[in-house]
Amino acid sequence: MDQPNAWAFRGIIEGFYGPPWSWDERADLMRWGHERGLTHYLYAPKDDPLHRERWDAQYGPEELAGFARLVQEQTLHVGFAISPGLSIDYHDDGHRDTLLAKIEQLLAIGIDLVCLAVDDIPVRPGLGEDHAALTTWLVERLAGRADLLLVPTEYTGTVGSPYLDALAAGVPAGVPIGWTGPTVVADRITADQARARAATLGGRLPFLWDNYPVNDALMQDRLFLGPLRGRDPELADLCSGYAANPMVQPQASKPALASIAGFLAGDDPAAAWAQAVDDLDIRVLAEACDGERPAELVDAVIDTWEEPDWVQALDDLVRWLRTAADTKAGPLEGEADAWVAQLHSEVQVALAAARILQAIRPVVRVDADGAGRAAIADYESAVEQALAVAYLWPQVRRGAVTVLGPRCSFRPVLGQWADGVWRFQGGALTEDANALDRLVRHALGSLERLERHPTVTVAVDHRPVDLPADGSFNAVAGSLITVTSGPVATAVVAPVAPPLRDRRVDPPRSAG
Repeated sequence: MDQPNAWAFRGIIEGFYGPPWSWDERADLMRWGHERGLTHYLYAPKDDPLHRERWDAQYGPEELAGFARLVQEQTLHVGFAISPGLSIDYHDDGHRDTLLAKIEQLLAIGIDLVCLAVDDIPVRPGLGEDHAALTTWLVERLAGRADLLLVPTEYTGTVGSPYLDALAAGVPAGVPIGWTGPTVVADRITADQARARAATLGGRLPFLWDNYPVNDALMQDRLFLGPLRGRDPELADLCSGYAANPMVQPQASKPALASIAGFLAGDDPAAAWAQAVDDLDIRVLAEACDGERPAELVDAVIDTWEEPDWVQALDDLVRWLRTAADTKAGPLEGEADAWVAQLHSEVQVALAAARILQAIRPVVRVDADGAGRAAIADYESAVEQALAVAYLWPQVRRGAVTVLGPRCSFRPVLGQWADGVWRFQGGALTEDANALDRLVRHALGSLERLERHPTVTVAVDHRPVDLPADGSFNAVAGSLITVTSGPVATAVVAPVAPPLRDRRVDPPRSAG
C-alpha cells in the first residue's frame, strides 16, 4: 500500500508502567526513530510520579532541562502527557488552574503537543461528561498554542457506551481520542474494528495507541523482539495517528519499532525488522525471544519425523541451536542478559533432545571421497541423553524469563464492557507454546515407543548394497542413500554427515 504520508502522526509513546527511560535513552531513541521516518515522541511514563500520582506538582529545573534537551534535538516532534485522573476534581477551579500551570511549564520550553491522559482510573456515571468538559476547557486555555490529544478511560473495544457518547458529543472536533484496538494488547487490529470504533465516536477517526512491543506489568517475563504482525494496512486511512508503546528496555525495543516504522511507511514490516536485527547482529536472539522461528523449526522436525528425509529438518534445527548457543546480548547488553542466559540453558536441553532423536534412527555418513558408514539406532546413547534431559529440563522450565515461546504467560488482552468495567479475554493466557517443551515431549515420546531392530540395510540410488559387519560402503557424490532398520528409514544425499556428531559413524576425536 503506497501511501507513505498517510500517517501524519507516526510516533513513539513512552507510556508503560515501570522505570522510566533516562534522558539519554530518550534522545537516542528519538534520533533512531527520526532516521526511520517516525515523526513524534510522546512523554507519558506511568511511573513518573509527576506525570500521574503527583500530577499537581511542578517539574523542577533538572526535569525541565531534560524536556528542553529533547526539543532542541530537533529530531522527533516532542509531546507531553499528564494523567490527573486519580485525584483531580474536574470542576474545581483550583485544580484546573494547577493543571494548566503544569502544562504551561512545558509550553514555555517549546513543547506544543499535550496529551490529557485519563486512562486506568475507576469508571462511574457522568465521567464522560466530566472528561469532555475538562478537555473543552483545556482547548480554550491552550488557545492554539499546542495541539491536544485525549486518552480516555474507555480506550479499548469497538462497542459504544454512554461514556463514549459523552465524548463524541462534548470533545471538540479537532481533538483526537486514543484507542488501543479491540483489546488493551491486541494480536490483530483490523480496518473493520477501526471503523466500528469511529462509529462509537460519532465518526471521529480513532488515534491508535498500539501496545506493541510493550512488556510492562504482567508481561515482564517477555522481550518482544519480533516484528509487528496483524495490523491492517487500511488503518492508515481509518486512524488519525499511530503511537507505539515500547518496552521498558529502550534498546531492545528497536527491532519491533523498526518494523512499525516500516509498516507506517507502507513497507513490509517483516523486511524492516529483518534489516534492523541484522544491523544489530541479534537475529537469533530476536528469533528466540519472539518464538516463531524456533517453533517453525521444531514443528518441521515433528512433521517429518516418520519420513525418510527427517534428517534435513533436524539439521536445520541443530544449526539454529548451535548459533543460539553462542549468542550474546551485543548492543542489548544490560537489557537482555537474563534472556540470553535463559536461551543458553534451554539450548543445551534442546540439543540433548535432538541427540535422542538422532540416536533412535539409523544413521549414515558419507565422506567427500565416497567412503560411507551406516549404523542401527544407538539405544544406550538415547537413554543417556534422556537422563540429561530429565535433569536439566525441569530447571529451565522454572526460569523467570521466557524464550522459545511462552510456557505460561499473561498479557492484558482485556476489553471493556459498555459501562467501562474490564472484560477478560481468553487470549490473555498463553501456555504450552514453548518450542523446547514440544521438542522434548516429542523426543521422549519417540524414545518410549521405540522398538529395537538389530540390523540395518543400505540402498544406493535404490540399489541394495552388501554391508560388512562394520556397516561400511561406498557411494559417489549425489547418490541417494537410504538406510533402513526395521520399519524406519533415513534417506540422504552423499556426501553427508549426521546433524550432530555421532559415535556410530564419525571418526573418534583426536587426543589433541
